[in-house]
Amino acid sequence: MHSGFNTNVPYKGKMYHVQTEDGGARNPVLTTLLYQKGEILLSEKTSYADVLVDDDWKEKVLERMKDQHRGIIKNLMAGQLTGEQAGKEAAAGEKKELTLEETIIEYIIGAGV
Repeated sequence: MHSGFNTNVPYKGKMYHVQTEDGGARNPVLTTLLYQKGEILLSEKTSYADVLVDDDWKEKVLERMKDQHRGIIKNLMAGQLTGEQAGKEAAAGEKKELTLEETIIEYIIGAGV
């Protein structure tokens, strides 16, 4: 069982929190929650029962956790989880300047950290 990931993500003046947890071998489910001001906006659950028979199942679960966590952050930063259309600003010809925090998050996502 992995301890999980927690990331605060600033996006368009609001702070979001992404939390990913491992239910453990007895409950092989990865759960990622997206919060804003303590309210759950999204819950994504994925079973990993299919890899429990593999010798390297712990490593596979960790990779799935990272992928699921990063995926929610990417979708949030693309405006897909806030009711906005992804790329709306770019389509209008506007170039959005990222804050330092947003730049760091973009770097982390792109680097696969």
